[in-house]
Formats: sequence, structure tokens, C-alpha cells
Amino acid sequence: MKEYHKSFIRGAVAGSIAGSLAALLFAPKSGRDLRQDIKDQARLVSDRGQELAGKITDVSIEYTDKIKDTASAVIHEIGQFRKKSEVLPEVSISSAPVQEDTKKDSL
Repeated sequence: MKEYHKSFIRGAVAGSIAGSLAALLFAPKSGRDLRQDIKDQARLVSDRGQELAGKITDVSIEYTDKIKDTASAVIHEIGQFRKKSEVLPEVSISSAPVQEDTKKDSL
């Protein structure tokens, strides 16, 4: 992200916070009402944060289970592949040229 965009976002967030505080402080409400509004908003933010944390936990558990299942399937497939390769005869590959037996050809 370009530095300009980061600066703009930071400025927008800071401006929003400052505007919210100014609106609360200069609102024609008594101190008691203002404190109650602040408590209500803090409680709302806390509730939303806990809800979001719960959702994140649920999603992370779901993905962890999927990853475990996939890993188990891959491990099983590797085991099956190893069993099949043990049954096959061992084949070696060499870069040396093959020499034919010339005595058999002369018969």
C-alpha cells in the first residue's frame, strides 16, 4: 500500500475519533447522561469484540479440522504408495552405456 494511502487512512481514523469525542463533549447533555452514553457505547464495542472473537475462534477451529483431515489423507496416501512400491522389483538407473553380448548374436 502506498504511503499516501496509509496517511489518508490514519488521518481519517484520527479525525473520526476526534469528531466523536467533540460531539460527545459539546452535546447539550448533562454529565450523568454523557457518562451513561459513554458506558453504553463501551459496552456495545465490548460485546461486538467478543462476538467477533467467537466467530474467529469458530472459523479457526473449522479450518484446523480441515487441515488435520487433509494431512491425514495425504499421510494415508503416502503409506499406500510406499506399500505398492515395496511390491515392485527394484529398478536401478545407470548412465553407463549398455554393452550387448556379441557371442549370442553370432550363433
